Amino acid sequence: MKKTLLFIVIALCFAACDKIESPYLAPSHHEDVDVIFPDLDPSTVYRKVLFDEYTGHKCPNCPDGHTILNQMLSQYGDTLVAVCIHAGWFAETEAAPFNYNFSTPLGEQLYADYHISNNPQAVINRSGSPLDKSTWHSSMQTADRTLHAAIQIINQFDESEQSLKINTKTTMLESYDHAVLLSLLLVEDNIVKPQQVNNNVNEEYVHNHVLRAGVNDSYGEHISFDGMVSKDSSYLYGYSIDFNGTDWVPENCSVIAILLDESSKEVLQVEKAKVK
Repeated sequence: MKKTLLFIVIALCFAACDKIESPYLAPSHHEDVDVIFPDLDPSTVYRKVLFDEYTGHKCPNCPDGHTILNQMLSQYGDTLVAVCIHAGWFAETEAAPFNYNFSTPLGEQLYADYHISNNPQAVINRSGSPLDKSTWHSSMQTADRTLHAAIQIINQFDESEQSLKINTKTTMLESYDHAVLLSLLLVEDNIVKPQQVNNNVNEEYVHNHVLRAGVNDSYGEHISFDGMVSKDSSYLYGYSIDFNGTDWVPENCSVIAILLDESSKEVLQVEKAKVK
């Protein structure tokens, strides 16, 4: 009996010391990734910038912010990933026409965490102080473009179940010495709802890049068991989100995957992919 126990202990020690080959799987409480990702050509990867815009349907100056954001999106293309976060007093609901609830628990938490004082304001790459719209263009020009990693996303939407399976593969292109998190967001375009525009209300205003949900905790979860990563290794992460009971339109929705430094919460890379 003692010999059997000793053998088991020795076997477990050797198993614990085995080198785990890449790609590394996320911790077991995440879902398995069973899709095949296309081969990655590192020479085609470029750094993308996350732009969190804080807005609200009762904010009379926010449409001006949306105009500036649209100009920036035209200028920077897919190197700029926008999230419009309805939070704060200007996002609160009241009697019609502002009875639609755009706010989310994650949006309200980010609004508080980043000390947003008014709408519209923005935070670039989750770093630094909130920016007023007059500084957005100039701040984008100096945004950190250091390339750390590549993120690939494959979305699988089940029509019968109205469920979305998100599959991601994060490949580290450079070494990084701190633990990292992967945060998944759901955003939606083409939401037609009222918006305060100066002294008037536009009943047919089109809201885009709207944060609908934080999929996996407030700032995401480790993509490896302890969050530590190594150069040239890949990390698979899967998660599902249920569309039942919502008014989200899958064709208008996208998944945003954000790689974050766990300590500073600064964005290292961001990627976006349509749900359908």
